[in-house]
Amino acid sequence: MNNFALLPCLVWRWTALDETRHNEEGGLLALLAAIAETGSVAQAARDSGFSYRHAWGLVRRWQERLGQPLVDMARGRGSSLAPLGLRLVHLDARLKSRFAGQLAEATDEVRRELHPFMVGESMRLTLHSSHDPMLARLPEVLHKQNVALEIHVLGSTESLASLAAGRCDVAGFHCPQGTLGKSVWKAYRQHLDARTHVLIRFARRSQGLMVAAQGQCAKQPAKSSLKKPGRLQILRDLTRPGVRFVNRQAGSGTRLLLDLLLAESGVHPQAIAGYEAEEFTHAAVAATIASGAADAGLGVEAAARRFGLDFIPLAREDYYLATRRDGMADPAMRALLDCLASPGWRRTLAAEPGYDARNCGELVECPIS
Repeated sequence: MNNFALLPCLVWRWTALDETRHNEEGGLLALLAAIAETGSVAQAARDSGFSYRHAWGLVRRWQERLGQPLVDMARGRGSSLAPLGLRLVHLDARLKSRFAGQLAEATDEVRRELHPFMVGESMRLTLHSSHDPMLARLPEVLHKQNVALEIHVLGSTESLASLAAGRCDVAGFHCPQGTLGKSVWKAYRQHLDARTHVLIRFARRSQGLMVAAQGQCAKQPAKSSLKKPGRLQILRDLTRPGVRFVNRQAGSGTRLLLDLLLAESGVHPQAIAGYEAEEFTHAAVAATIASGAADAGLGVEAAARRFGLDFIPLAREDYYLATRRDGMADPAMRALLDCLASPGWRRTLAAEPGYDARNCGELVECPIS
């Protein structure tokens, strides 16, 4: 790798709806992320819009250039990422998320400035949302309906603030069920007006601790010392010597959930090694654990399974999309609602570990107290 400077670069992308948004390096990173999620090069190629031959050619070309493997293949066990591949996916997710807010504002500015010059612009929706692996699949589905869904990953609170300020059409956020949810709603309600906004059910999902799978540690730099007892005990175990935690960023719904769970268990955040170490997506947390850089982190079950981690469920939560009432008749919004309520999408959602697709696409009034 001595001949390469692996540097991220901010560039303009002027693309039609049916054109790829990736340069070669971006295409490689998208492919590696898909391999991590699916455990299959063939499936990852399909998800990335590549032929199998092109996908393998891309991986081999960069493995030769970098002088290190990016993908490991084991007969009967599918494909997984080699340490360098995992680290690249990890960095990509973290950097994209870190600058998501600024990029969302820049995109909004460009669209406002150039709107008078755009003729025949297709249907478009801008979604600012807390990270969710299944939400990321919606743009491809809506593309078939000639709707461009642009997703910017922010925290739940930031996303709702963007909606309130008019910087996006839809905001995605999540809230735990039961008594924990009452505290979280207090943070969200300041950005929601029941007269102005309406909620759309997206999914019910499981959140919990993601930990290295049994037997996985032989391939990793360090062995996890985290055991797996019941809910309250497992949270206290995060304070044990040698346990390394990786957190989500402040303002995210997952960070809010963690703080509530710790308070319920009588665990002080500062007693957890790694509480201040932040990542910006479930995938980035899972990749950090899979790479051996941490022992545990809070996230959704789907992310844990995709990176081959064990999952300890701690809470069930509802994921909502919030939007303005006066935009409900917009054709692009109607296409989104039709997609969410379709049997095909609900089957796709229900097939994912930890997800419940019942009532997906239904409208819900904003809570007022």
